[in-house]
Amino acid sequence: MIQKDDTTAQPLPDGVTRFLWWLAAADEEILKDCRTEKERYRIIGLSVLVTWMFATLAWGYFFSTIVKDDMIVLPLALFFGFAILSIDRTLIAAMSRNNGGNRILPVAFRLLLAVTIGLFISQPVVLMLFKKDITAQLELSKQSKLVAYRAQLNTLNAAQRKTLQQELDRGRQQIQQKQTDLKFYKDAYIKETDGTGGSGRIGESDIARVKKSAYLKTDEELLLLQKEWAPKEQQLQLQLAQMNSADSTKEVIYLGTLTDGFLAQIEALHELTEQHPPLQQRYRLIVFIITLIEIMPLLSKVLMPKGEYDEKLNSATATSTEAARQQVAAGKALQQHYQEAALAEDKRMIDEMFANTRDLRREEAAEMVKDWKARENRRYRDLWQQARDLLLGRIS
Repeated sequence: MIQKDDTTAQPLPDGVTRFLWWLAAADEEILKDCRTEKERYRIIGLSVLVTWMFATLAWGYFFSTIVKDDMIVLPLALFFGFAILSIDRTLIAAMSRNNGGNRILPVAFRLLLAVTIGLFISQPVVLMLFKKDITAQLELSKQSKLVAYRAQLNTLNAAQRKTLQQELDRGRQQIQQKQTDLKFYKDAYIKETDGTGGSGRIGESDIARVKKSAYLKTDEELLLLQKEWAPKEQQLQLQLAQMNSADSTKEVIYLGTLTDGFLAQIEALHELTEQHPPLQQRYRLIVFIITLIEIMPLLSKVLMPKGEYDEKLNSATATSTEAARQQVAAGKALQQHYQEAALAEDKRMIDEMFANTRDLRREEAAEMVKDWKARENRRYRDLWQQARDLLLGRIS
């Protein structure tokens, strides 16, 4: 779409074209007179526009993994997207003004910078493309990390838990052993009283009374042991419960640290690519394509041959540089001429002053010599100092 200027009858670019030229870091005043270059810089501007939108989208998704407030994510995405746009325009403008000399090293450096930015920007986009798979892998990663953390806690508290459990088992074994002894003595007493025992007698025989005594004694010992063991067992169980509760609290806190942020998603993506080789190949291809999009403006500038616009730009730059150099030289010459003229005028004024004050200075010098001769302590050094003070005082 081309607009016409009624006064000059020359075609003027529309607003979209001027915006694309601005994105391409082109000088509109020079470019509008270059017929063959207008479309070329529109294409470069379009590539910069695509990169700008792509970078804004990538930064937006990146900050959405960190901040959940859209009112914060949107300004940050726009700001950092504009920063990428500024870098791209700077690289293209630097390419346009690189006249002569060795262009390989500057181009290589700019390409390296563009590739670095592209690789970074590609990560949020890849995460967005594989979001479902990454979300599933994040849950698996959390479970595996929780299991590993739980094993670490068990290892850390293993010695203390083992000691408490051994004491608990030892006490329970003593109670169980005493219960077994009690049952043995009780059964022996019953068998002795019903005639099925070793004596074969029914009723309270001497042997039966002995076994009864052993049975009652064992029962008393069991009651005493249970009474002593009950608080100890309760204390040991309380300590174990406290340890388990502390471990559960630590697990909850640790789970709270396992977020779904950017680094966690990168780690999950890395695990996915390691577990699934086909996914790794697609991942590399996507990263390559996204990086290529980022360096597309610079590549288009490098691959396209120089044309009319570049020649006019170089000519205008050289003319401006030469004009600035001549202006600086003229300023230096004018400054030098001013200093020489000021020095000559100062010399003339000093000569005139000395000529006008010659008689007055002679009279004052005669009076000074006369006064010096009248003094008792006469020194030529004092006379010369007074003469200098008189002369300098007149000059100042």
